[in-house]
This record gives sequence, C-alpha cells and structure tokens, in this order.
Amino acid sequence: MKKGKLKIYFGYAAGVGKTFAMLEGAREVQESGIDVVSGYIEPHNRPETSKLIEGLETLPLKKINYKGIQLKEFNLEEALIRRPQVILVDELAHTNCHGSRNKKRFQDIEELLKAGIDVFTTINIQHLEGLNDVIEKITGIIVNEKIPDYIFEEADQIELIDIEPVDLLERLDKGKIYQLNKVNQAKENFFTLEKLIALREIALRKTADQVNKSAIRKAQNKKSIYAKEHVLVCVSASPSASHVIHAAARLAVAFKAEFTALYIGDLENSSKEEKDRLRQNLRLAEQLGAKISVLYGDNISKQIVEYAKISQMSKLVIGKSVQSAFWSRENIVDLISQEAPELDIYVIPNARG
Repeated sequence: MKKGKLKIYFGYAAGVGKTFAMLEGAREVQESGIDVVSGYIEPHNRPETSKLIEGLETLPLKKINYKGIQLKEFNLEEALIRRPQVILVDELAHTNCHGSRNKKRFQDIEELLKAGIDVFTTINIQHLEGLNDVIEKITGIIVNEKIPDYIFEEADQIELIDIEPVDLLERLDKGKIYQLNKVNQAKENFFTLEKLIALREIALRKTADQVNKSAIRKAQNKKSIYAKEHVLVCVSASPSASHVIHAAARLAVAFKAEFTALYIGDLENSSKEEKDRLRQNLRLAEQLGAKISVLYGDNISKQIVEYAKISQMSKLVIGKSVQSAFWSRENIVDLISQEAPELDIYVIPNARG
C-alpha cells in the first residue's frame, strides 16, 4: 500500500493562522474533486476559522470518560474506517487523554499515513523536540507537548505560515488569539516583541533547512543538483504582494541565494492605481536585492514554468492571491509541480489583520 503524504502548516506562535491556512488549503483541494474530511479542528473560538469548517465533512469525535469528566478526542478508529483521501488533524503535538489508542496524536497520524491517507496538520516551533531547550531559553517557558524531529523532517511538505510580529501583537490586542481578559497575561509571558522576533527567525531557518534537505534528496534522485540556489518570486499589483516579497527575500538570505522578481501581465490594460502599486512592489523587490524581470502575456503558469527552467531557478515563491485568481481554471501549484518538479514551491498566504 502506498503511504500517505504529510503536509504540516508550521508557525512560530499561536495566532499566526495555521489552522485557517490549513482549512483554506483543504477547501481548495476539495474543490478539485479530492475527498477531504475534517478529523479534528481546534477553532479556538475564532469565527473566521469556524466559518471555513462549514461545508467540510466532519468525523464525530471520540468521547472518553476520565475521572468523571467526558473528554473528546480525535477518532482514529472512525477515520481508518472512513478512509478519505485527505484528512485534517489539527495540533500535531497534542497528548491524547488516558484511554486513547495512542499516547500522542503524532502516533495517530503515523497510522493514518501507513493506511495510505494524506494528512494536513499544524504545529508551532516550540513543540519540536530538537529545539525545545533553545525555545525554553528564549521564552522562559517549559513546553511539555513535543514531537520527535523525524516527524517534521520526513514531512512531504512544510508550509510556513508567516506574519510580522507587530501584526501578531495587534491581533492579540484585538482578542483574535485569546480572550481579551487573557491578553495582558500573554503579553507578560510568551507574547513580547523580542521573543516573537526570535521565534520567527528560528521557524524560518528551520523551514529553510528542512526544505533544503528535501530539495537535495530530490535533486540527488534526479541526478541533477543546482550549483547555486536561485529564488524566484512572482510579483503582482496586489496590496498584499509586499508580504510575499518580504518572505521571498528572507528565504533568499537564508539560502544565500540569487534573487529574482518576476511580473507577468498586460500593463496596457491595467488601471493607474494598479500600475502605481506594481511599480511600488517591484521597487521594494529591487531594494531587497532582487533582479527584476517583466514578461507580457496571460498564461501565467506556463510562462512561470518556462522562465524558471530557462533561468535555472530552484525555488519559487507565489502569493495566495496569484493562486486563487486562477484556481477555478487550473491548479497552478500542481501544474508547475508537474512541469517543473525540480522547483521547490512556497505558497505565502495573504496577510490578515
């Protein structure tokens, strides 16, 4: 039996949008005709997250009585009977309650993968065993729920869910992460700007290291390895493009890579506002060290593939908006993956307030 694939939505702190991004990804996969089921989702009382669960088939949770209290856990047995193509199981590092089939949720997920079921899941940087001591020094907090590093390192795809620490603190102040009566306590402990900046940098490096190892293995299997890493970012006139450009620039720095920004479109039919925003975005990319390339046309996916091959790119960064604009017509990520399998593709979710 073919083993299932594991996709991890990875973050540096609570509230960055991991569960939200996972649900968005699940809905997109579902729209392409894939059988998707929600096994366990922790909405954290966030309305925007709960809304995305609507329309997804949800497995009943397993009820376990423990010391007079009824607890609810992910129902592994039910999931193995249902056998969807993709299942969503939030909070990879969770410890199951007494009486569960496995002690840890990552063990549940290993069973799902062995059964040939693809899994989408989420985790924060502080739950990785190999970084536990480093995180404790930064935050002063001991994290007991951990996963072995091999789970993360052997994942088929890691999607870093990134948000500026300042924006994360703003979300915290608005009550979008914890209830307002818990905000001050959070800001005294984990949620300080200095700690969040440090955790974010560690998460970025960890993601880059993992993807780099995966890329090397892939390249070795194909008997072709790039002499030098080259990051390509697709730029648009979208207001959120700056978020994507910054993410690509950080990736280029992490890999000590060459950096190119590519715009594909028809400037003649663009409004003045769009042209101005595009110039600002291209100027930002140039200021962050990118070489600028502009192509004309409307078959974006095909032109990205051709440009990436000709220019020997190793990593492609695109924004969620680029993907969504063409989703009803084609799965741009899948198409690029098929046509240019040597490319590592990073999809950066739109920044949210």
